Amino acid sequence: MSQTNDVIRRLKQLLGYKNDQELAELLEIKPNTLSSWKIRDTLRYDKIIALCRRQRIDLNDLFLVFPNIGLNINFEHRRVKMISVDHQIEYFLDPVKCGASAPVCAFPTEDAIDMAFQIGVNNMYPTLKVSSYVLTKRIDIHQMKPWQLYLMVIKGKGILCYRFKRSTDQGELVFVSDNPTFDNLVIKTEEIREIFCIRGVFLPNIKNLS
Repeated sequence: MSQTNDVIRRLKQLLGYKNDQELAELLEIKPNTLSSWKIRDTLRYDKIIALCRRQRIDLNDLFLVFPNIGLNINFEHRRVKMISVDHQIEYFLDPVKCGASAPVCAFPTEDAIDMAFQIGVNNMYPTLKVSSYVLTKRIDIHQMKPWQLYLMVIKGKGILCYRFKRSTDQGELVFVSDNPTFDNLVIKTEEIREIFCIRGVFLPNIKNLS
């Protein structure tokens, strides 16, 4: 069973719910949205954590109590660099220097995560909201899959988040926005300096940063 299915199953147990529809209503999402989380094996951590706070659910009970996870987990290995909007120009110019001074946060997830970037543009709204952080894993370009979300460091453009659509016969990559008021993006492969797949979304409490 996937991590996402484990979390959803455990959350229903902690709430005393038997079906996904009840959970979706409490999460303030549509039932088919919850189904898409399962299919894509991804979670909206901001939604999950906000619900846990409202219902006074301990995150350790939700994320750490699984048959295949030990109770003596070292959270040090889950500490991820947080690149805010204010520091993305610095990251674009010198990622090593920026990463050395960036704050960190330990995320309650088993997913492999390399970096967390703050969203500063509305082009992916309502899927991604401005000020949220996307939890990302660095990948190679050939690992991209159609209709998945990616964050990219692009030469001459900066740090952008888009949904990958397809490759053209000319070797260009076509990305689309979820917000129809924004234009789509067509770039060449060599323009991408770094690319990250998005594993989750998080609205952090500033007190958790160190």
